[in-house]
Amino acid sequence: MSEARPEISVVIIAWNGMKFLPDCMRTLTEELQGLDYEIIVVDNASHDGSAEFIEQDYPDAKLVRNPRNLGFARAVNQGFENGRGEYYYILNQDLRFGHGATKKLLARLKQDKSLGMIGPKFIYFGGGTQRSVRSFPTYRHVLYRALFLDRVFPDHPKFGSWRMGYFDHEKEALVDQPMGAVMLIPRRVVDRIGGMDERFPILFNDVDFCRRMALAGYGRLYYPEAVVEHYVGASTSTMPVRIRIISHTSMYRYMRKYARPLELPLLWFCGALLMVSIPISIAVNQTRRKLTAAISFFLRR
Repeated sequence: MSEARPEISVVIIAWNGMKFLPDCMRTLTEELQGLDYEIIVVDNASHDGSAEFIEQDYPDAKLVRNPRNLGFARAVNQGFENGRGEYYYILNQDLRFGHGATKKLLARLKQDKSLGMIGPKFIYFGGGTQRSVRSFPTYRHVLYRALFLDRVFPDHPKFGSWRMGYFDHEKEALVDQPMGAVMLIPRRVVDRIGGMDERFPILFNDVDFCRRMALAGYGRLYYPEAVVEHYVGASTSTMPVRIRIISHTSMYRYMRKYARPLELPLLWFCGALLMVSIPISIAVNQTRRKLTAAISFFLRR
């Protein structure tokens, strides 16, 4: 690891991640060999030994220990503030590397100066492609979501257009928003548009970040030649009810941020839809979880 200004500042956001951090750090450092890099781990007040693990096993990494959980957006901004590299590599903790993804992402990003960020193809730990790109949400998407049309018809070109169920994950494409679990971003882009909006502490911060890149004229590229294993929901799955509430309120906050004055009645209507759909969404999710658990139980017998 060079003492000079590194090419890449790797920023890992950690919160009670001991189930994932050892594999993430081991496979990441193996993949970074040959690159000029620094590692910054921002720990959001973990109580499972995550910070101590980084201190003991990766003493060369810079550890930022927050006194409480400040959220993903603030942690990413702390990474921006502490990073010295020409590129920021923003990572979740629930990842495994080993496919040469980092070098592929870096090489592709360097080819096109118009790009504001690049993201890889994600696969589950057990295999299988994750749906990892979305379009920017609009008022009609709020309606489809409130009526569960996006869940009933996920591959429909209209009803499923926010989650892009029809998207071909085997082809490179410019998209509105690649999944924020892995983001490689040039420093010059952050210097121009600023860091993440901390009014979105957990969810929709990456959506807003990509929206601001788009407004500044930067493209966001989905690049399937780079592949990363992703567990999905390592942090959010521990608080399903709270996350449903945060998801709906954050979506409204996002819509409000970009609403024009003449759109206020429509915004308020969508806000009411989102609030009414919160308990329904929670009930549906809990029912689905119980059914999944029951089916798994009987299949194991």
